[in-house]
Amino acid sequence: MKILVMSDTHGMLSYAEKVLKDFENQIDGFMHLGDHFDDALMLRRKYLKLRFWAVKGNCDFCKAPTSKIGELSDHRMYICHGHREDVKYDRLRLVYCAAENDCDIALYGHTHVPEIDFYDGILIFNPGSLSLPRQGAVKTFGLLDITEEGVEASIYGIYKNEYKRLEHGYY
Repeated sequence: MKILVMSDTHGMLSYAEKVLKDFENQIDGFMHLGDHFDDALMLRRKYLKLRFWAVKGNCDFCKAPTSKIGELSDHRMYICHGHREDVKYDRLRLVYCAAENDCDIALYGHTHVPEIDFYDGILIFNPGSLSLPRQGAVKTFGLLDITEEGVEASIYGIYKNEYKRLEHGYY
């Protein structure tokens, strides 16, 4: 099962729409990790056949959850934006939240910086931002490929309308 992961679109959907259109026939679902929950809902209306997860971020003022648990195959995912888990300072609280919920994958946004890491049996994954990347990063999104053998996590950057895999790992 392949899941496209995006975060921090902040009302600027052109790249998110392009990525979803380009990957629509290669993925089984997508998730939006907050900061502009309305973007997630707009994208959801266009891609009803895909599985969908979304949480609100610190810039969202709606009655959506700030975190949730998702299940795929034998994997449980802690899905959040990350502001309540203080991910700008460290990821320890994020790891604790995932562990407390028996999750082996922790997905977050908020920092606008992509990351793939593995800590204490938990895959930590941030897709970066498709609209407002930070720290000199390019516009990025993530892809999780979940199989019986494990999880392949990848970060893709957008360079002149081409996708380049910047980082990946198997877990």
